[in-house]
Amino acid sequence: MGKSSLSQLILKNPLIYWSYQKLVGGATARRFFIENHVKPIEEEKILDIGCGPGNILDFLPNMDYYGFDIDKNYIDSAKRNYGERGTFICANMHEFVVPDPETFDIVIATGVVHHLPNEDAKKLLQIASQALKPSGRLVTFDGCYIDKQNVLSYLMLKMDRGKYVRTQPEYEDLALHYFKNVNSVIDETYFHIPYTSLIMECHKTKENGTKPL
Repeated sequence: MGKSSLSQLILKNPLIYWSYQKLVGGATARRFFIENHVKPIEEEKILDIGCGPGNILDFLPNMDYYGFDIDKNYIDSAKRNYGERGTFICANMHEFVVPDPETFDIVIATGVVHHLPNEDAKKLLQIASQALKPSGRLVTFDGCYIDKQNVLSYLMLKMDRGKYVRTQPEYEDLALHYFKNVNSVIDETYFHIPYTSLIMECHKTKENGTKPL
């Protein structure tokens, strides 16, 4: 087993995964992401795509929360630790069925899109579009390549478990398949390590994009 495969296997353990996230600043980054960009309101309905072990709930108010993830270990951990605060579903992107379409205020995908090839990333966007109310929004958080990037930041992205890190225009182009109103910002201050983050906000409108997968 190679070093990359070993590290992925280790990080599949929910406790190790979250301990690692705290070490590199992932927990703080998620808090900033929620406070500065998601800005949730109590009792809103939220869908968390790729919810992992559900730790994002540490930074959310009381909400009608739904989360799904492909990893059964993460979902089992989420149910144990946060089962009273939300509904957790184990499913992959192509199995998941949106509960009550067009009723969600917010959809989030934190550190997910850069793990997905284009076809799966478009499926994520399709799910978000189906889930959201006409006034709803999708907010994503991912690593990103930029011009004149800090060398250490570039190397951290190259070593990331996500093998589909993109540029800012590439992320936005994907989102435009299902959303007409797409904005994104670059931030390099969220982590304790050099890391370039992209936060993308996609507002649903009556005329959202409908390009095929």
